[in-house]
Formats: sequence, C-alpha cells, structure tokens
Amino acid sequence: MFYVPPSPSRATTPNSRHNRHFNAPSTTPAGPPPDMSFMPSSTPAGPPPVTGGLFSTSQPNFGASRTSNFFGQSVFGSSPPKTEELFGVGSGSTKTSTLGRPTMPRGRISSEYRGARNIPQALNRGFEEADDSETGSEDDDEEMDNEEEGDDDAEGEEDDDMDEEEYSEEDDYDDGIARGPFRGQTRLAQSALRNSITEPPTSPVVVRPGAKQSQYDLIQLAKGLAPNNEPLSLRETDEMILHTECIMEKLCDSIATDAPERRNDVLGEAAQELVALWKGQASGSSYSGNSAHIAHATRLANLLLNLHYPPHVSQNLRPSAFSLVPIRPDPRHFTPIPRVLLNWLNTEHRSVSEVDLVLKETRGYSAHTHFWDAVQASAFRGDFSTTSKLLRGANFGVAETAHNDGLGENGYSGLHLRHINEVVRIAISLIEDCPAVTSEDWDIKGHDWEIFRTRVDQAYKSLQDFAEGDSQTRQSVSQPFQASHFGISQSQNSFNMSTASRKAESNVPWSIYENLARLYKQLYGSEEEISAVATDWIEAVIGLTIWWDGEEEEVAQGSLAASRRLVARSQRVRTVDITPVKAYCQRLSAALAHVFETNEQDFSLDCTNRTEVGLACVFDDNIEGILQILRGSSLTIASAVGEVASSGDWFVRADGILNQLDPTDLMVLSLTEPPRTGITKDSLLTDYSDQLARKEQMTSQDGKTIREGWELAIQVLGRLDNVVAANDMIEQILDELPLQSPERVDKITQLCHNMDLSKHAVSIALKYANHLRNNTENYGDTLLYYAQAHSPTKIQEVLRVLVAHCLVKSIAYPPLAELDESLNALITSPKQTLTKLASHDPEGAQLLSNYLSGYATIRKFYDLRDEEMLLEAGQKPAHQPMARKRAAANALIIIIASAASSIRGGLYDPEIETVVQVDVLLPLLGEALIFVNQPKRTVTLQHLYTLLAAIEDLDTAPSMIRAQCEECLKTTLAAAHDSNPRITSPHSILQKSTSNLTGSSQFSMIGSHDSESMEGVSTENSGVLIRGSNVDDAKRAWDWRKGMRKEAKGEDVVRLLRLGIGRETARAFTQGET
Repeated sequence: MFYVPPSPSRATTPNSRHNRHFNAPSTTPAGPPPDMSFMPSSTPAGPPPVTGGLFSTSQPNFGASRTSNFFGQSVFGSSPPKTEELFGVGSGSTKTSTLGRPTMPRGRISSEYRGARNIPQALNRGFEEADDSETGSEDDDEEMDNEEEGDDDAEGEEDDDMDEEEYSEEDDYDDGIARGPFRGQTRLAQSALRNSITEPPTSPVVVRPGAKQSQYDLIQLAKGLAPNNEPLSLRETDEMILHTECIMEKLCDSIATDAPERRNDVLGEAAQELVALWKGQASGSSYSGNSAHIAHATRLANLLLNLHYPPHVSQNLRPSAFSLVPIRPDPRHFTPIPRVLLNWLNTEHRSVSEVDLVLKETRGYSAHTHFWDAVQASAFRGDFSTTSKLLRGANFGVAETAHNDGLGENGYSGLHLRHINEVVRIAISLIEDCPAVTSEDWDIKGHDWEIFRTRVDQAYKSLQDFAEGDSQTRQSVSQPFQASHFGISQSQNSFNMSTASRKAESNVPWSIYENLARLYKQLYGSEEEISAVATDWIEAVIGLTIWWDGEEEEVAQGSLAASRRLVARSQRVRTVDITPVKAYCQRLSAALAHVFETNEQDFSLDCTNRTEVGLACVFDDNIEGILQILRGSSLTIASAVGEVASSGDWFVRADGILNQLDPTDLMVLSLTEPPRTGITKDSLLTDYSDQLARKEQMTSQDGKTIREGWELAIQVLGRLDNVVAANDMIEQILDELPLQSPERVDKITQLCHNMDLSKHAVSIALKYANHLRNNTENYGDTLLYYAQAHSPTKIQEVLRVLVAHCLVKSIAYPPLAELDESLNALITSPKQTLTKLASHDPEGAQLLSNYLSGYATIRKFYDLRDEEMLLEAGQKPAHQPMARKRAAANALIIIIASAASSIRGGLYDPEIETVVQVDVLLPLLGEALIFVNQPKRTVTLQHLYTLLAAIEDLDTAPSMIRAQCEECLKTTLAAAHDSNPRITSPHSILQKSTSNLTGSSQFSMIGSHDSESMEGVSTENSGVLIRGSNVDDAKRAWDWRKGMRKEAKGEDVVRLLRLGIGRETARAFTQGET
C-alpha cells in the first residue's frame, strides 16, 4: 500500500527535486535556494515526522495485504533509513503520532456509513492489492511502466462521449477544434482546486433539498420560443405517425381494460416503445429542415420519458464485490435512474472531449496537457473502463505535470515515480472495485455504493497520510485558527505559505497528489467537486443528480444530537428508496436551482436556445413548459408525451387547481369553467387531430397499412378528456366527409363502433341511407344502412314500397336480374347477411330481420308461382306442380293475416306493427282467388278461416282504410289493362313521406292523387313508369288481374272470394276436415 520507501537522501522540497534534474542558473534575486536536506529544521518541533504508511495505527486496517511488509522489506528494495533526524526512531515499528492531529471534518460522510459499521473483514481488503510480483527489485518502476504500456496496447483506443471541448488558457489543442473554457478556470473549479487537499471528500451539501429555481420564468420562455407565426403542420413521416398512433391506441385500450395495478407497467411499456420508435426515426435525420425538428423533439422526449419510466434491464447481473446477499431474479427490475441519465448524457449531450485527445497521445497519456481533465471527465460520465485505461497507460515518466512540480521537463523519475505508481495503482484498484464495474450496479443510492464510498473515504485519508503524514503544516491548514466573533482568522498569505510548505514536504508530487484527491472526492460524490468538473450547467445538474447518495439532509459532526440523528437516519426509510422517480425528479429540480444560483457565466441559461430551455423545463419538472417546446418541434411527439404524462398523473399544470378539473367536475362544484390559457392534453390532441384531418391518406413504409387522415383524427379525438367537446368535433369532421361508397361508410361506422362512438355511427349510417334513397335504386344498401341507423320507420318505408310494387305488378320486384348485390344477398342468403351485420351491430340486424320477413314472403310467393316459367333450358323445377301451388298458397295466407292484423274486428290500431301494409289487402285477396273454387283443393280449412276473417275485418274497417285499399286495387288493375299505366316508380315514392292517417305510421304509397300532384310532373317526366308492354311481357304462371275488369271495385273481389271460400269450406266439411 502507500509506503514511504526509505532512502538516506530524500528530497524534501520541490526545489531540491528540481536541482537534481536541472542545472540551470537560478532566476531569483537571492540566488538559488539552499539544499534543504543539509539545513536544520526551522519549525519549533523540528523536522516533520514521516508517516508509517497506509496501515499505521492511526488508520483502520482493511485486512492483510500481500505487500504489507513495508518496513521489514521495502517494496521498492531500499534499505531502512540510517538516521533518525528525518524519519524518527526505528524502521519496522514506527508509530505515527496522533497527538495534536486535528479531527478532520467529515461533512456528509457520516450518512454514508449507515449500515456499514459491521462490514465483514473479508470485504475490508483495502486497496493493498497493488502487485504481488513487486517485492524488492530496484527496477520496479521500470517494470511497472512496461506493464502499464502493455495494458495500454491491449486495451486499444476508446472513445468517450462528452458535450464540449475545452482548453487551458496557456495551451490549445493542435487539431484546431474550438474549445470551451478549461475545467479549472471557473470560480467553482478554482474553489474546488484550492480545497481539494484541505477538505475531506465529505464536503458540505450545496444542493438544498426541495429547492426550486426562481431566476427564470420557464413557461414564458417556452411560449416565447414557440413558432407562433408559423402555422402548425405535421413534419413527421407517415411511418412515424402511424406507428405512434398504433402505440397510443394500444395504451388507451390497455388502461381501459387492465387492472389498475398494471397501469404503471403499461405506461412504461408504451413509453419505451415510443422512445425506440422516435429514436429510430431521428437516427437517419440530417439535422436540416423537418428532420432537425424531429431530432430535437426526440432528444427531449427521450430524457423525459426515460426519467419517468426507466427501461427494464435483463437479469444477467453479476453479484457485487460488496454484496452480502446473492442476487435473486426480479422480473420487474428497472434501469437505475443514474444509469438512465448517464446514457442520455453520453448519447445526446456529447462532443469531442479531452478523453479523445488524450487517448491519441503515444508516449504516455500523462504527457498530454489535459490528462487529468480526461481522467475526471471519464469518471464524471461513468466511463470507468476509460478512467482505468488512462491511469494504467499514463507513463508518469513523461508526465507533463512534472514541470509544474519543478521535478523536470521530461517527467517524473526515481523515488517520485515510484511513489506515483504506487498511489495510482491503489486508485486503479479502487476504481475497478466500483459496483458499476464489478456487477454493473448503477444504483448509486444503494448499499453497495455506500460501502464503496466508505472505501473511497478511507483511501482518501490514506493518501493524505502517505503524502503528508503528521505534517504540522497540514494540521495548521486542516484546522486553521479562526475566531470570527473576534475578527481573527487565518490570512491568505499564511494560507499560501502553508500550502507551499505542504508541497515541499509531500511524499507524492503535489500535482499528482492534488488530482488524485480530486478524483477521490469526485468518486465519493462531493457536490462541489462535481460542479467543478462539469463543463456547462446541463452537465452540472445531471452530475449532481447521478452521483447523489440519496440523502436529503446533512448531519453536522461533533455533537451528541448529531450522533443520535445519524443513528435515526440510518434506520429510517428514505423517499428515494420508496419512490425513486419522484425523488430523482425533485433532486434534478433542486440541483437546477443550485446551479442557477451560482451565477457562474458558464452555468447560465441561454434563453434563446430551445434545447436549453427545454432541458431546463425537464429538470425543473415543468411539464407544461416542455410540452410548449415539443409542440413547436413535433406535434406528434408533443401530443403523445402529453397523453402519457396525463395518464401517469405527472402532468401538473402551473395555472391553478381549477384548471385540473374538467367541465363535469366544475358543474358538480357549481363553478364556472375558467378560461384556459396554458397548454393541456386536450388542446394538444385537438391541434393534432386538426392536422391529421387535413391529410388525405397515410401509408406505412411497407405499404401494408393505409389510413385516411380523418380516420386518425377521429381516433385521436376519441381520447380527449372532455367528452362533449370531443363529440362535437368528431361530428363536425364526419359531417364534412364525402360519403362516396359503402366501403368508406363501413370504415367510418366500424371505427365509431370500435371507439364506443355509436351515436356517430348511427348518424353516418342514416345520412348515407338517405343519400341512397334519394339518388339511387340500391334498395339493399338502403335497407342495410337504415338498419345500422336503427330507424325502423325508414326500413318499413322502403319495404312497403317494394311490397306494393310486387302486388301492383304481380311479380317479384325487382326481378332477379335487376337485384342489387346487397338485396340479392338479403333475399337468397338472409342468414349469412344478417349474421355479418350482427357482428358489429346486433340491434340493426334484429330490426332488419323483423321487417324483412314480409317482403321476403311476398317474393317467395311469386317465385313459387313462377318457378316453372323462369327456368332456363335444361333446368328442372324444385317442386311438383301441386306442391308448389300449396306452398305458394301458404305463403300468401301468412301475408294476408299480417296485413289484416291492424284492423282486427274492424278497428284500426296504429300501435300494431305489421310486416305488410294494410293498404295492399285488396290486391292480396285478389291473388288468393286462384286458390278457391278449383278442381283440386290447395288450401286448408284453417286458411279459409283466415281469408274469411280478413274479409270481415276489411268490410267493417274505417272508411279511410277502405279508400286506401280501393286506390291500391285501382292501380293494380290499371297496370294490367292500360297500355300506358301511370304508376309512380319506387324511387319517386321513396322521395316522399306523406302521412294520410292521423298520428299513424301508415301512409298511401301507390296510385295516390296526392302523390302525383306533389310530383308536379307529367307521365313522361315522372321517373320510371311501368308501361303496359312491360307488364304484359312478364312471365307469370297465372295473373288474377286478367280475370277482373279494369273498373272492378273491391266489393267485386270480396264477392268472388266469399263465394269461393264457401264452396271450399263445404268441400272441406264433406271430406271430413275440421
């Protein structure tokens, strides 16, 4: 371990070292300084004593070392000292005096020892494992250098991610790269440099827990940077929009259906999918035009979402060197937030750094001016492998700092080099024992890191003891005499003189000693040191959060109360252990407040830089501000982040609690909704949907997914919190859509049903059905969409018109050859068609099934009647003649019973819904004439009773009903006897909806003078009319109309039918039928 190799002629001042290597004449007025080794000590206590090494009695023993025999046999092969003037008495049992040694202020170290008092001895191996092979050779320093050069060759070159390049005031890099200010030139850096040796690594806490920055109004800055003069537009590719919307829809469905306890898991999975998608889209960006906006938004969203929803990590974790309990698999293990921040820092906030330049040095890394800057930068960014590589390949024999220490122009040598190699080897061993290196453990607030910080503190103190021992100068600086109440304090001149004396007495060259001390403080998590290492305010805020130990308060040393608080603190549960995301967000905010309060020029916010303002909003947990910035760069990313934040309950607006309530909540509280001035989730989604609705179509990269803009717009609006506003906007979009085809309408209604927007699906179906009714003769689609509109009245209107035309023309209308595809499916395969409709609209399918039966039965009657007539050559009828006739009679009697059901007993009841209009009862009775008074009976006695009941009901029905039936009969007979019958086409009839029965749903459809007068057109201009030639040319098995005169009345039909029923009834009785 640290050991002062005995040497009879040890230099004690930098000047004496300098004189050993250089013979240049002195430039001081008094000439060259005297050789201190030959002069008596000027201190009252005599020359400073020499420490006995790292494992003296003043420091805890970390365990037996393989190189711990420092005084029995020197590790450097030197003989013990022969004089007691400089080294005290004895060589193998030298005791370092602790009398007069000041107590070192520990700052926050006491909190770090929580739970570490009883660490097993096996873990406290210290840092003595330097090198087993070096036990006494005179050439150990050369062997060490060779070994380090070999390690350097084996490890090769590595790149380190940094944000800014820096230069010193004296030297600049030869590559011409513009550099930022040198790390050690800021006020914070100078303070840390001055105190790197005088203060322990447990420096005071500078970040106040719970602090909030007040220097900048971030929301106003974000609003000011938003491109208000530019109209909103979608800069994203179709692929990015489609995939983002797919993820958001899946998230919305999962939140609605999954258990509440899975909410965070679902949000985390969606957040990681979004981050991966956006990073993939931005990776090919050229940082110009729209690509630059997307890359900028992705950079901010990546940090924000990963901070609130850290990604999962695999369980291939190695046990830590400090772990007392083996690692157990945990399916819900997340990446620690320090690792998340480091990943973002090393990928999104980097530039060519000192590390890249130092690694190009071929002689030895320490020969570079910024070697120690590179060491600190790599450790700051968690790249410990590079830190070890730099230290192993340093080759201090060519170190640039030797000139600053006055120990030569070409590097260190001799005893100084051996000391340097020893202390650096200890530092390397410590770094390689870091939990992040041994077990990939980045839970810096955890127990293993707490033990590691304890070891760092011990190593720091051992370094001090090795370098300075019991130097009285060190003690005077460590505990300067101050009495501020009396105006007494140590002067700056005294401080400078003490520092100069310490440099002269140090066993380790001062530059090496000082930089190693800073490295230890950095590893410990010293907030002052971390602030000094950072190159800008972004690095400072993130660094102060990454290397935070999780404690929220500082315990002062030196009092019983403090000790009690320390014990209580070690036993309590910290906020960061329960809700780490919340704790780290608060830490970021407090760190931001501290950094801005320093008033450092390098730590000031560029209020014109959107990236810096956006990052400040992220650190300050100002979600509204970051959404303002994102909205100006990518509306897609902003709306998705707003949704995730709102669903995760971490989107808290800054304009009052009332703005957190929706209109329903305000109504319950009897409050008026305040004007909303800030950005909200709903406002983002509304703007996003407006832009989506303007796009005609979006296609995925593989061409498999094609979505229309209105489709995505409605989908986005369906996720608004304000349901009333969402419905109004969806209705507005749907009203503006041209309904061009059934496929488009089906897509709209299906989307509405999927989004639980049944009201909008009904309105679209009704609108399209009206369009078909008024502009086409597509009766099948008209029926289907009226069914989807849940409009039974409209369904009946269409079916009644079709039934009436069937009876007037005495054929199945429309003929099979003229059936549209949908109506043909309803007629030929009703079960399959209605089942398909029921899959997305069960209510509509049920309605259509109920009312379609009457029209289907009428068509069945005519199809059976004319089956043989409609056969093509080579086809055979499916029924025998008599069986076919009886089947036709059965279908007809069913329709007649339905038509007469609303006038049963001679009283009209409008509440009775019939599948066939009562207006067509006389034509139906006329069709029944063929089945009575025939040689062979085709109807049963029950059928005869049904016919007789219908006749009796019609005779006693109200005069208005009888008039309607007479008009229908007149039209039917005219269609058979006139050469140019005036029959209004179904298309024209469906354009009217005139009610001739008070308060009822019944109305006249055929042969009405009112209908003709309403059209106001002549026969030649009245649409499609059925002319005599068309009727006569139709193929029928029989036509009852031919046996009736054109002037026949309803009473004529009834008289003939009564006669036939009487005869058929008598035949039934004679045949024994009852």
